[in-house]
Amino acid sequence: MDALFGWSWLIIAFPLLGFLINLVSTGQTRERTVGIVASAAAAASFGASALVFAALLARPAEARLVEISLYRWAAVPPLAVEVGLRLDPLSTAMALIVTLVGTLIHIYSIGYMAGDPHIRRFFMFLNLFLASMLLLVLADNFFLLFVGWELVGLCSYLLIGFWFEVPYNAWAGRKAFIVNRIGDFGFTVGLLLLFWTFGTFRYGPVFEAVERGAVEAGLLTLITLLLFAGVTGKSAQIPLYVWLPDAMAGPTPVSALIHAATMVTAGVYLIARAHPLFAAAPLTQGVVVMVGAATALWAALIAAGQFDIKRVLAFSTISQLGYMVAAAGAGATTAAIFHLGTHAFFKALLFLGAGSVIHALEHAHHHGGGSGPFDPNDMRRMGGLARRMPTTAWTYGIGAAALAGIPPLAGFWSKDEILNALRGTAGWSALAYGLLLAAAFLTAFYMTRQVWMVFAGAPRSPEAAHAEESPAVMTAPLGIFAFFSIVAGWINAPGLGLLAAWLEPGHPPAFHPEQAALATLIALAGVGAGWAIYRPQAWPAGVEDPLQKALGAFFTALNRKLYVDEVYDALFVRPFQGLARAVATVVEPYGIDGAVNGLARLVGMAAARARRWSSGYVRQYGLSVLFGAVFLLLYVLLMLR
Repeated sequence: MDALFGWSWLIIAFPLLGFLINLVSTGQTRERTVGIVASAAAAASFGASALVFAALLARPAEARLVEISLYRWAAVPPLAVEVGLRLDPLSTAMALIVTLVGTLIHIYSIGYMAGDPHIRRFFMFLNLFLASMLLLVLADNFFLLFVGWELVGLCSYLLIGFWFEVPYNAWAGRKAFIVNRIGDFGFTVGLLLLFWTFGTFRYGPVFEAVERGAVEAGLLTLITLLLFAGVTGKSAQIPLYVWLPDAMAGPTPVSALIHAATMVTAGVYLIARAHPLFAAAPLTQGVVVMVGAATALWAALIAAGQFDIKRVLAFSTISQLGYMVAAAGAGATTAAIFHLGTHAFFKALLFLGAGSVIHALEHAHHHGGGSGPFDPNDMRRMGGLARRMPTTAWTYGIGAAALAGIPPLAGFWSKDEILNALRGTAGWSALAYGLLLAAAFLTAFYMTRQVWMVFAGAPRSPEAAHAEESPAVMTAPLGIFAFFSIVAGWINAPGLGLLAAWLEPGHPPAFHPEQAALATLIALAGVGAGWAIYRPQAWPAGVEDPLQKALGAFFTALNRKLYVDEVYDALFVRPFQGLARAVATVVEPYGIDGAVNGLARLVGMAAARARRWSSGYVRQYGLSVLFGAVFLLLYVLLMLR
């Protein structure tokens, strides 16, 4: 079995190979063939991940760390960068999640993207996205992780703005890229400081030095805070979460991949991977916990005021990432990864389910189900879809219940473990616990609101009345994700604790009945509130949203995302644009160009005067020689004095 470790690089190579095959394929390649090649590459990566996982599982717990050195990338003393892989319980668990979810999303995309003229480019980028995330996860040093970190940022830009013909989509891609660059600036400085402190980027020596106490706490605090700046960008935490709602501009499978298996989970993985660093910096841990908890509540509040089906899910992802970040900051690594895994299944299910709904409404609109302008994402134009799309409706309901934390579905177990990690604490952690409980109520409320708006009651548009169920290539992945949304939570349920035994042997998950009961009551209260407000009898067709009517201006603020984008625009975007215009209209033409052009004119004037001595007349050249001789004679006489 150990021989398999030498082939572990294939986990990354397979999706990269799919990218290259589609890159060199001709324009005549059938679109289904392109999708099959990309999906097969993702599936092969999952198979390789499963084999490596099995090989690691066969080893005793104390020997489940294998480092594979592939080649030396750079050697400029004292810097030496190796391209190597670190195979341990954390990286292999992440690789399994990424490749399994990624494969199903690839398969779903074959149906969703059918007929798109740029489908080859889409699957190329999707494969590259998967390979980049796997490089990030399996890297054995911080520098190589950073390479994967930046590559997933590039792929998100390419895929969010995939339909760049629409100006908003191109703008959304740029916004995601720029906001992440802000966080990555802090991350880059943190990496440089880390190398300056430890003299290496490799995890092993860095963690060993920290455990020996060889680095002062203040320096570790600074390093971890800078690394966390990158986390706030990639994992969409306050204050850099603003890119993720606009990332919905990309095709729905892209949204699912970003939210469930790649990109946003990178920050959570970084905290878990660098746990020894964060554990040695208590101040940073407190900051991480509070930022995560505040983000969870803030985003859940905004989600309750959205009408776009995908935007509700986007803010939901931001909120659930807050749970994971808070858990990782509190040192509950298993709880964070557990929720990351269960969330990957039910959030992928919800996004793909939303894609199924959007696909059906667009199809109905294009085939005479409606006329005039139409937004297929607007939940106010849906309703009654449970009868038209039963498979999508049932699977979506399972995903919504799992996200809401209804037992015994997956989200209940993983969210409960996070709450247990913060339960009974004091100070800031106690406040974080309260914020997460409030977020749990809002989560159950806004998901109930969404389910009732989309699937219950009477159709609110001709498109909803004529919608048809999506093809099997799209609904089959929904069924698989629904299955995992039901059973995945049991992998770390009390009494089994398989994930805890894998990640942290000897630390089984705790179960507190009173905590579980409290979380269940809060979730049921949220469901009840959503049902009371949005059930068909309380909200007849053609009537304004009841919550909008009740909350008035506050609902408008929620719908406008509490005006954070407007504040950022006023404080940062417009001043920067003004500065850029000033540089372009004043500094550039009169400063930079003025200096360059002035020097050019000066040289030109000197050349024009010198050109007069190149007349071709012998008498002028003789006079020049005479002047030169006299000058040299005077110089010699002065030197001899």
